[in-house]
Amino acid sequence: MEVQNIQYEQCEFCNRKFFEGKLKMHLKLCSKEKPMIFIAKGKEEVKKKRSKSMVKPKSLGPKKTNRENSSLDRSYITTAECHICGRKFNPRNLESHIELCQKNQKELMYKKMLIEKQLKQKKISTYHCKQCSYEMEQDHNFCGRCGFKRK
Repeated sequence: MEVQNIQYEQCEFCNRKFFEGKLKMHLKLCSKEKPMIFIAKGKEEVKKKRSKSMVKPKSLGPKKTNRENSSLDRSYITTAECHICGRKFNPRNLESHIELCQKNQKELMYKKMLIEKQLKQKKISTYHCKQCSYEMEQDHNFCGRCGFKRK
């Protein structure tokens, strides 16, 4: 077995060594402004993060999925419906959803109550448009739906 003297070329920007002829390819990515510096971590080497301008953009096209063409029978999946909002869930997730749904329901009811209370305090009476029967506040001069002017 003969031991050959292998010639290496060194990059002037990052000081890495390459086999003869491979430095040209490396210099396309490595420059004085953005050297490809490696940090040794144990046995593996990790590149330092480069600027985002050097990162190749991902494809902007639609993601291809096989869901539409799949012939999987999903009839075996059991679902349970929430009695509050009507959404369907896996039975094991339904219990935690109902807790959240009840909390949200209470918050919505409280907000509605506050709004109704504020309207009563302002004593805003409503007026129905003679042309389209749209309900609007008494102090409005024009209908919000058809634009009819009150007389």
